[in-house]
Amino acid sequence: MSIELASVHPTRLELLRLRRRKSMAEGIVDILKKDLDALTLKLFELVKKIPSLRDKMYKTLREAYDLFIEAEMISGSRKIEGVSLAAQPIDFKISEGKKKGLLGILFPILQLSEGPRVSGPRFNLLDTSANLDKSASKIKSSFYDIVKLAEIEESVRILLEVMAIKKRQMNRIQFKILPQLNAAIRYIELILEETERQDAVRVRVLQRKRKERALKHA
Repeated sequence: MSIELASVHPTRLELLRLRRRKSMAEGIVDILKKDLDALTLKLFELVKKIPSLRDKMYKTLREAYDLFIEAEMISGSRKIEGVSLAAQPIDFKISEGKKKGLLGILFPILQLSEGPRVSGPRFNLLDTSANLDKSASKIKSSFYDIVKLAEIEESVRILLEVMAIKKRQMNRIQFKILPQLNAAIRYIELILEETERQDAVRVRVLQRKRKERALKHA
């Protein structure tokens, strides 16, 4: 909130009120700093997980691709294409949820699950290379890593948004509200000091006049 010096009442009561506001604002800044420190630690914790999970995902997909190429070389591309058209599809579903975490922030929960399907292998293992089944299994495994990675990256995005809001709040208090409060406090202090000096001068003048009158009547 903006503080116009012209609207400030230069009284001791107003000075006390402004000092209380300053103390409260400084306390809020301290709280925001602690929140930002905690959020930064949490951010580092999440970001640290991303490279290893991403590497694992890429490694699994590369292995799946290599196995698929080997299966295609063994059975032929036409055979693999025919098998893929006849294979039983897997119905994947992603359920979304929320969990309350640091500072009450709601973080996402993403859960990958397979829908119901007929039991048994998806391919005729007698007609195809075992590498095809291994490739499909690794691809399915990578889906879980992809969903987990998406969950972490969304949590990072949320954390960054919260941190940006808190930084703006802290900057507004530090660079706008506190300087205005300090200026208003100093303004009142100067006026009160000047008033005290003038009162002291008047008192000395009155005392001198009393002494002069007393000497005249002596």
